Amino acid sequence: MAAEFGDKVKVVTEEYGNSPTATRFGVRRYPVVFVDDVLVARPKDFGFAGAEDVGTGRYVPWREPQNQARFKDDLRRFVNKRLQGEKVQGFETSDVAAAPDDGPVVLPALPETDFTGRQIADVKGRVVLVEMWATWCPPCLATMKWMNDFQAAHGDRVTIVAVAVDSRDEDVRKVMADIKPSYHVVIGSPELLKSLGSVAAVPKLFIFDGAGKRADVIYGAVPDLHERITGAVDRLSRKE
Repeated sequence: MAAEFGDKVKVVTEEYGNSPTATRFGVRRYPVVFVDDVLVARPKDFGFAGAEDVGTGRYVPWREPQNQARFKDDLRRFVNKRLQGEKVQGFETSDVAAAPDDGPVVLPALPETDFTGRQIADVKGRVVLVEMWATWCPPCLATMKWMNDFQAAHGDRVTIVAVAVDSRDEDVRKVMADIKPSYHVVIGSPELLKSLGSVAAVPKLFIFDGAGKRADVIYGAVPDLHERITGAVDRLSRKE
């Protein structure tokens, strides 16, 4: 679409957790789309607002080509209006400014087995990382590749469980064939996702200490994500 409008339109993509626009408007839920300073698409429009909004979004299910085409048509219409000097009718930012659900304060029950049928061992005494990811999320996949080396370096001090959301089984299988994770990957069942709180957007990562207490929640692909994970696990491991 940027090519369609040439130098008349500036397209800016900002990462969840590292967004000046989000800071300016107090946005805490993603994905969102602004045309100039007008909010034109919200998480619920793409199916990322929570159980209460399932089926109500304008572009849900997002994986369907016709819904993606509808979004592009709407966005094209909004941009053309602005280029013609007209106002764009958008949504109140208060709809996306509410603090997201940080999820459980203690580690919820994990599935007994992962996607491959491998048993998830008792995590008592270990630091546990729970990464919420999706097959279509490039920052998620980059971190998942990095986690292979991280798991190898930390051995039995840490257990990693990567929870796939909004992803088809066959797509998860393709990702696993490419990444060959040395840790556990599970499909996010409704029960598991409910226990982990609002997805809000991906990636979202929980860190639990050896006693199962939540030590941190990291939203998005922040620039120092891997350093924060490493620092937290090293610190919590020393405490144990």
